[in-house]
Amino acid sequence: MLSTDVKIENGICAISVDGSISMKNAIQLKELIIKQADLGYLDIILDFGKNVYLDSSGIGAIFNSQKYLSEREGSLKIKNISQEVMTILRIANLDKHLNIIK
Repeated sequence: MLSTDVKIENGICAISVDGSISMKNAIQLKELIIKQADLGYLDIILDFGKNVYLDSSGIGAIFNSQKYLSEREGSLKIKNISQEVMTILRIANLDKHLNIIK
């Protein structure tokens, strides 16, 4: 199950994510990001501060969303990544391709 909470502050869209970003719902997250971008919020922060699990479909959704925003001169940043998710990204050498903030 995936739940999200969207907050806009100073023109930046922050999306708090809780749950699994997997094949079942990765498209849901991507569509939410695209919707926010289409509303004019091109700088988006994904906050993984809660209990987030990420599989390959979730990683794909994040990369596709990042590409969508980059093409529109926006940015996607991720913060509060758990050690487990960071390990997965490092093993796949994907951490260097994402904008991970603290």
